[in-house]
Amino acid sequence: MASDKQWITVAEAAEQSGYTVRTIQRLLQDGKIEGWKPGRDWFTTLASVMQYKQEVKMGRPKKDNPDA
Repeated sequence: MASDKQWITVAEAAEQSGYTVRTIQRLLQDGKIEGWKPGRDWFTTLASVMQYKQEVKMGRPKKDNPDA
């Protein structure tokens, strides 16, 4: 994985974004936010989570929905 990214745990992402841990996990599993799973635990970047949150707020279509 690229070392220039600031990887944080799912719990940290949840705390800083206002989402629940389960929501962050679901977004990672669905590929809606950037993530890395080196073993059992997921890691993400706060930038990825906040970008997703902003897209939802702005009502933009999700990346995985070609019909939107």
